[in-house]
Amino acid sequence: MRLYSFFLFLFPTMSSSIFETMSVPKLFWHCVLPGSVSMLFASLYIVIDGMFVGHCMGPESLAAISLMWPLLAACFSVGDLITSGSCVQIGIYLGRHDIIKAGRIFTLCLTLILIFGVMAGSACYLFTDDFLILLGADAKTTALGISYTKSYCLFMPFVTVFYTLNGYLRLCGMQKYSMYLNIGVSILNLILDYVFIVYLRQGVWSASFTTCVAVTCGSVAGFIPFILKKTDLRFVLGTFSRRIFFRMLFNGSSTFLTTNSWSVLQLCFNTMLLQLGGALAVGATAAVMYLNSVISMLLFGMAQALQPALSYCFGAKLLDRVSAINKKILWASGLFSAFSFALLELFGDYVVPFYAQDGDEAFAHMMSNALAVIAISFLVNWVEICLDVFLTSLDSPLRSFIVSSCRTLIFPIAFLYILAPVWGLNGVWLSPTVAGIASAFVSIYAAISLWKERVKQFSYADENK
Repeated sequence: MRLYSFFLFLFPTMSSSIFETMSVPKLFWHCVLPGSVSMLFASLYIVIDGMFVGHCMGPESLAAISLMWPLLAACFSVGDLITSGSCVQIGIYLGRHDIIKAGRIFTLCLTLILIFGVMAGSACYLFTDDFLILLGADAKTTALGISYTKSYCLFMPFVTVFYTLNGYLRLCGMQKYSMYLNIGVSILNLILDYVFIVYLRQGVWSASFTTCVAVTCGSVAGFIPFILKKTDLRFVLGTFSRRIFFRMLFNGSSTFLTTNSWSVLQLCFNTMLLQLGGALAVGATAAVMYLNSVISMLLFGMAQALQPALSYCFGAKLLDRVSAINKKILWASGLFSAFSFALLELFGDYVVPFYAQDGDEAFAHMMSNALAVIAISFLVNWVEICLDVFLTSLDSPLRSFIVSSCRTLIFPIAFLYILAPVWGLNGVWLSPTVAGIASAFVSIYAAISLWKERVKQFSYADENK
C-alpha cells in the first residue's frame, strides 16, 4: 500500500487539455524543454558511446556498427510507422474529447508493436550475415557486425516499445516524466558502457547489450503511469474502424519512409565511401554522424515535442493556435541550426581526437574534413524537418509522404550520384546540403497549400452549421 501511495505521489494525474488552455509561449517551453533535454541526453549518449567504441575498439568496430544500422533501423521502422500514425489520430480524438476511442487506438497499437517487435527481431537474427556479405564487408567486419546485432535481436520488442511509450506520454501532457525517463535510461546506458567497454574491455557486442538492458528498464518504467491510470490514455479493449486504421498507417507512412529511406541512403553512402576511401572513409564518416545525430535529434525532438499539441489543437479546430505554435517551432529551429553550424565549424576539430586512436593521423584528418563539409547542411535541413512534422500533425499524409520522399530518398540519392563522381569524397559529404536546399522548397510549397486548404475547410464548416 505504501508503494502504491508513493507511485501516486510520483505520477500526479495529467491531462492533454493543457494543449488548449496553456498560453502558447508557456506551452512551447513546457513541451520543448523536456523534449530537448531528453534528446540532448540521448544524443550525448550516442556521441560518448561512439567515443568509447572508436577509442577502445578502433575504426573497424565503428564501421561494423555503421554498416549494421540500416538493417536495425528497418526493423525499428514498423514501430515508428504505428507510433507516429497513431499519435496523430489519438491527438485529434483527445482534442475532440473522445477518450474511449483514443484509448482503443492506444491499446491496439501497443499490442501490434509488441508483435511486430518479435517478428523484426527474428528477421534480423536470420539475415544479419547475408546482409553484411551483400554489402561487400570483409570477414572481420562481418564478424563484428554479427556480434553487435545479437542483443538487438533478443531485446527488439522492448526497445521498440520504449520509444512508443515516450510518444504516448507526451500526448498525455507528461513531458517531464518522459524527460526523466530518457535521462535515466541515458545515464544507466553510459554507466553500463563504461563498465563493459572501458573497464572490462569487452567486445563490440557489449555496445548493443548495454543499450538494450537500459532501454528495457525504461520500457518497464514507461508503463507505470498507464497502469496506475494517471493519464487521459487508458487501456481500453475493443476495435476501431478500418478507415481509421488505414488512415493511421497512412499518417505514419512518412516516418516509416524516413526510417527506411535513411537505411537505403546509408547503404548508398557506405557503398560509395567504400569505393572512394575504403573502411577508413566509412569509419570517419560514421564518427561525424555521431556528432551530426546530436544536432539532428535535437532539431527533430524540438518539432516532435509539439506534434501532440498541433494535432490536439487541429482536432479542436483551433487554427490560430496551430499557426502560433508552428511559428515558434520554425523560429527556434532556425536559430538553433545556425548556432550549431557555427559551433561545429569553429570548434569541431577539438572533438576529433576523442574518436581517433592515438597516432591515427589518417583517420583524424579524414574525419576533420568530413565534419567541415557535412556541418553546412544544418543551415537548410531544419526547414524540411519542421514542416514535415507540421504536415503529419495536421493529418495530411499524402503531402507528408511526398515531402519525406524528397527529403530522405529522392534528392539525397540523386545528388549523391551526381556530386560524388565529380568531387569524390567531398561530393559525398556535400550532397546532404544540396539535397536539403531542394527539399526545403518542396516542404514550403506543401505547407502553404495545406494551410490554405485547412483554413478553407474550417471556414466552410462554420458557415454550414
